[in-house]
Amino acid sequence: MPINAWIISLNPEAETAQNLRDTLLTGGINAQFFAAVDGRREMPKFEVGEQLSQIKALIYRKAKLTTSEVGCYLSHLRAIRQAYIQGDSHVCIFEDDVVAEPGLGDLIKDIALLSEDFHLVRLMALKIRKRKLLHKLPSGYTLTRPERGALGCQGYVLNRTGMKKMLNASTAIHMPIDKVVDSFFLYDLHCFSVEPHAIYEQLHHSTIVKTAGKLDKRPWVKLIWHLNKLYRSARRRLHYLKHYSAFYPTAKPEGKHGKSQRIR
Repeated sequence: MPINAWIISLNPEAETAQNLRDTLLTGGINAQFFAAVDGRREMPKFEVGEQLSQIKALIYRKAKLTTSEVGCYLSHLRAIRQAYIQGDSHVCIFEDDVVAEPGLGDLIKDIALLSEDFHLVRLMALKIRKRKLLHKLPSGYTLTRPERGALGCQGYVLNRTGMKKMLNASTAIHMPIDKVVDSFFLYDLHCFSVEPHAIYEQLHHSTIVKTAGKLDKRPWVKLIWHLNKLYRSARRRLHYLKHYSAFYPTAKPEGKHGKSQRIR
């Protein structure tokens, strides 16, 4: 069965998006554009089964989601849902501002051969985290398991179990899509990464408006946020205890393993 890839884009004619698709096709990956949900000017329209909970968003981060954050979330969610409905065994999802490193197609094929336990494999991340080194893949990339959320959804591969878990985690939208992945301990989503990164993002002005500086300072919001933070911390620590050998021993990588300028 061919491996499908969705390139989420508002402008599929852009040079970077076209180059990414051509690279994937050349590498034997069935790459197609997926129409992004536009939330730049107003809240997107929701489809059946989709709902937004701004109350949960306040509890999670003391701020409501912006229209563009919701649009980004829905773009990924709908791509995952379509792949699952189609019966795909794996799906690769990319944002359209990334550039492929050599051997990306071979890496994706290697990931597709991994056991069902590898739910999600990030092809790049923005946060340098301690991680457990697993093994080198035939394509030359090393598979790792980060201890904490590694930030970003610029490119990743999901198997069917991963798709199902992501869909189950999205019953009420209340956090950015990459934070769902980084909350893996709540959904028993097994998340992995590769070193070096197989893609990197082009430096550009993002269309996604963040909520920095617009936090809700009402006392009840602060109180519930702190309680939720304690709950999440307890769930994360319990997850580590339950799956200790899967995450440890860990070590921070030496230097950066990708070209994206926002890596920190």
